[in-house]
Amino acid sequence: MPQSVGLDRERLGRIVEEAASEVYVFSADDFRFRLVNKGARENLGYSLDELAGLTPWDLKPHLSREDFLDLVKPLQDGRVDRVDFETVHRRKNGTEYDVSVKLQLFDEGDDAVYYASVQDVTEARNLESELRRTARRFDSILGNTTMAVFLMDEQQHCVFMNKAAEQLTGYAFDETRGRPLHDVIHHTYPDGSHFPISECAIDRAFPEKSGTQGEEIFVHKDGSFYPVAFTASPIRDDEAKVVGTVIEARDISEDKRNEKARRLLMHEVDHRARNVLSIVLSLTRFTSADDLETYKDILAGRISALARAQSSLASRRWEGGRLEDVVREELEALCPKDSVVIEGPEVNLAPQQVQPISMLLHELATNANKYGACSRNGGRVSVTWTLDGPQVRLQWREAGGPSVAAPTREGFGSSLKANVVRQLNGEISRHWEPTGLVVDVTFPL
Repeated sequence: MPQSVGLDRERLGRIVEEAASEVYVFSADDFRFRLVNKGARENLGYSLDELAGLTPWDLKPHLSREDFLDLVKPLQDGRVDRVDFETVHRRKNGTEYDVSVKLQLFDEGDDAVYYASVQDVTEARNLESELRRTARRFDSILGNTTMAVFLMDEQQHCVFMNKAAEQLTGYAFDETRGRPLHDVIHHTYPDGSHFPISECAIDRAFPEKSGTQGEEIFVHKDGSFYPVAFTASPIRDDEAKVVGTVIEARDISEDKRNEKARRLLMHEVDHRARNVLSIVLSLTRFTSADDLETYKDILAGRISALARAQSSLASRRWEGGRLEDVVREELEALCPKDSVVIEGPEVNLAPQQVQPISMLLHELATNANKYGACSRNGGRVSVTWTLDGPQVRLQWREAGGPSVAAPTREGFGSSLKANVVRQLNGEISRHWEPTGLVVDVTFPL
């Protein structure tokens, strides 16, 4: 071991030798190491004799001699008392570790030396890097989730809002920072009365030290009210002391609308089912025929007309139907396609009008198929309609069929026609002309 290293070691003593940080003393002249303490030697894997032949840049693979001289120049010029920097040390076995360096110059005349206190910060850097990665993942999750997230401190002041929370409330985080969240977005009941924070289920999570969840009404920045589903959970420190609250919330306006729509739909389905069953029961009771087979055919035809009306409504989401579609479906079900003429402007029927018109046209088409224009070749049926203000004027006209005459008695079919016209709040007239039956129906839209 060189004598100078031994003398320096005796002078600095065991305090430096046993120091927790790495200590390096090197000449201000040739930059050779004079003293390297035990902690540094063990971490580097070099002996004191080996280090005596090395310089600081020999241990720093990412710093050249010129780089290092630039670092110490402010010390040499007396501009600063200490230089702090971070770099990397390379061990004898080739592995590297991160270091934080505090470097000073002690000028003792002819024997000026640099004193470096070096801290191995590899573990701290790894931890810091992992924390940054975790923070990035956390920020990514909070930034991309559609769930609004709020963090409250021990005073129930807002200390964090994610993007979804800003979108939900209409407020930027800077507008809520350091304020009780309740006073910003939850201060008023929907009836306009004041909502005391003492009555707020969300804010009870902190003093009661327990999680809660439910539904509440928030107030948007624009003053509108909207329903939310929320969870509020206390945040605890390492000693299980409650130090804040995390609140998650989402707008359930669409859920409420869908729920209302489902209830209305269920009510409507129940109403329509009862109505259809009532009509089927009436058809069953009042349909008459000379024999069972004829009865079955008539009843099946009327029920089929009813089914076509229901299918037409369902295809348009029970929002009504086009008059042309209803006319065409009934005529094509019973009359040859080449014997039918259909013409009229666009008319949209209300849901309650589709079924009566289908039943009326079914009865007319059935009679035309059995006794009228569609019962022989060359016969024709035309169905036309016009709009006269709020009134629809529909005409059924047969031609080319056998001679017709007014019936001597009214059957159930005639009663059904009159009844469905009453359902339309309309009027019906029938004329048995030499060329065929003519039926005029008027009803309001």
